[in-house]
Amino acid sequence: KDVAKAFRHYEVAAMCGHVLARHNLGCVEYNAGNYDLALQHFLISAMLGCEDSLDNVGRMFMAGLATKTDYAAALRGYQDAIEEMSSPDRDEAKASGLEMIQRGKSLIDERN
Repeated sequence: KDVAKAFRHYEVAAMCGHVLARHNLGCVEYNAGNYDLALQHFLISAMLGCEDSLDNVGRMFMAGLATKTDYAAALRGYQDAIEEMSSPDRDEAKASGLEMIQRGKSLIDERN
């Protein structure tokens, strides 16, 4: 209900590095018609690995609200962030987690 209070909380979280808070600030600014500020928030969060922000930069580019350079920078930053977050150990853990979920699902299916 208190939009101003929520906005302040998003700002604090974004300054502390919370990627989704930065994305949400972009959404708030976009909806308020502050496209330059929205773009800045989306660029930052896209470069930190937020796919939704990357998509929003792309939409802004298609609408003429961002430049090709903006979109290219967001895409490069996003790809770098994703590459930095990937590792063989992380991939193995992700695969193990998926395998465990699939095994759990098959156990449930067997019980029914």
